[in-house]
Amino acid sequence: MNLGALSLEKAPRFWTPVRFFITAPFFGVLAALIVFMDGGQLFQSRWSMASLAVVHAFTLGYIAMVMLGALFQMLPVVMGAALPQAGRAAAVAHLVMTAGALCLVAAFLRQEPALFVAAIALLVPVLVLFGAAVVVAIFRAGKTLTTGRSVQLAALGLVVTVVMGAWLAAGHAFAVPLDRSFTNDHAAWGFLGWILMLVIGISGQVIPMFLTTPQYPKYAGKGLVYLLVALLGAGSLVPLRELQQLVVVLVSMLMLAWATLTLYLLGKRRRKRFDITDRFWRTGMLCLVLGAGANLYGYFGGTVAGTDISVMTGIFLLYGFAVSVINGMLYKIVPFLVWLNLRMPVVMGKLEPGTKYYTPNIHEVIDVQPMKIQFAFHVAGLLLLVASTLVEGVVAYAAATAVLVSSLLLLANLSHATRLYRKYAGQVIAVR
Repeated sequence: MNLGALSLEKAPRFWTPVRFFITAPFFGVLAALIVFMDGGQLFQSRWSMASLAVVHAFTLGYIAMVMLGALFQMLPVVMGAALPQAGRAAAVAHLVMTAGALCLVAAFLRQEPALFVAAIALLVPVLVLFGAAVVVAIFRAGKTLTTGRSVQLAALGLVVTVVMGAWLAAGHAFAVPLDRSFTNDHAAWGFLGWILMLVIGISGQVIPMFLTTPQYPKYAGKGLVYLLVALLGAGSLVPLRELQQLVVVLVSMLMLAWATLTLYLLGKRRRKRFDITDRFWRTGMLCLVLGAGANLYGYFGGTVAGTDISVMTGIFLLYGFAVSVINGMLYKIVPFLVWLNLRMPVVMGKLEPGTKYYTPNIHEVIDVQPMKIQFAFHVAGLLLLVASTLVEGVVAYAAATAVLVSSLLLLANLSHATRLYRKYAGQVIAVR
């Protein structure tokens, strides 16, 4: 791992990003409980209120929660872009994000206008301000490399997604008829312009560093994200069906190409020993391929067993791709943060010469076996969720059970890491 390329002296305190990471599994539990309460009917239509509640539990409470936490860590350390008052800003953003996501999920389930208004009031300011702050911070840092530019564009994509979402939520709050094509634009910007763009940008740094793969080629960096933004803008702003069809085809091809490239690089890892993050990323890339194919097939009228294939597409892209990748990175980032924050006196050269400072080995922070078990439940949940779109009945309850257990195991594993940090934080255990 190349620490020399990182600005470790600018790293935020341990709890600044980790509070976001620990919160995410709770929303996985919430999503599973909604499936239980709904009885699996949400898998029959993307437009059901329970389906929208589950989608936003994952997108806001799980995926965006972790991504915001990761950016609070990566902006100063990887890109040298400091957010003002990062510690306080993270605490406020975490609290407001959690409350806003819960309000929005409850609003879809209860169809209560006041809850939609509360969600808008909580989520829009914090997410728009965060997105704008990220763009400005990177610009001031002068980082025009692939990661910096990708994160800037992803932050802009987040702002666009939030503004669109606020408009749609206001339609629910005030009983205004909604244009469903606008909902498609909201979903496209949320996944492609925010989630995928950010993963592409971050992966160029973290995959070679943590998984010892070759570097991504240059064409998979700036060129790819610029093209994605251009296609998204054209598809959203030009109401020409033929152009929109072309955009869907090209975007799907780009997703397939990037996923295939990432799988190829993972196959070139220099360290061949078992790594759970590698398994999660391979799962995520396979699901991105399947999701891109399903999206293309469904857009042009294809069906599977007479069901709405858009639900299956959402499962592949959100749970199969985004949640898998996030799980894999949490198992690298959190142990690294535990080790780094405990090891900081050594890393920064603050110990007297000749002093050896004891900290747990980074590979001991979370044991391999619990991670393997959680991965097994995650994959089982993924397969059962896909099956639930084809078969009604008990399969949905089995899927919810697997997702519930996977989320609880992830929470347990991350909590073990934080307990280890608490055990050694502030202690001076030095031997000469």
